Amino acid sequence: MEHFYEKLQEKTFFNYQKIYDRMIDEFDNGKFVEIGIWRGQSVCYAAVEIINKGKNITIDAVDTWEGSPQEFLEHKDPHLEGTLYQTFLHNIEPVKHIINPVRMDSVLASSKYEDGSLDFVFIDGSHLYKAVKADIKAWLPKVKVGGYIGGHDYGNFNEPLNGVKKAVDEIFGIEIETYNPHWGSWLHHIKA
Repeated sequence: MEHFYEKLQEKTFFNYQKIYDRMIDEFDNGKFVEIGIWRGQSVCYAAVEIINKGKNITIDAVDTWEGSPQEFLEHKDPHLEGTLYQTFLHNIEPVKHIINPVRMDSVLASSKYEDGSLDFVFIDGSHLYKAVKADIKAWLPKVKVGGYIGGHDYGNFNEPLNGVKKAVDEIFGIEIETYNPHWGSWLHHIKA
């Protein structure tokens, strides 16, 4: 299947293809969760890779699709106000059998999953320090031993817009891998 994620929006902040490639290569069967979906570029990329590699992996896409107060100005699109969820559903149409939308707050959504039930969780929701820390603490127990938790926007950005680095460093210290120098991503392997 040909990739179509780049056609879903003009400006993209999705630069963690290598992480998804690695996770899809690592697991033949599995359950992934991505938090913070926007228009669905990253989950559409992952779904096409899952199909092309013949894997039996599904992705739960967790978001309220209502935005959050600290979003960067680039994310504000008056044409999407009130219709972002419908835009997302339209965008995932070719791969909707891989993607399960979960329309709720991230921390609340985590309570719907059993501990140790997920192979991979990727966090790209709110970038405020307290919210990032809450997301990590809520989702970390849901990942099984041998699985991974990671996220986007790990960099030297300052609050109030981005507390990702501070939250990740406090929880994991140096036990992470990083990807991309700007708008970076982080990944932590859950070991026994």
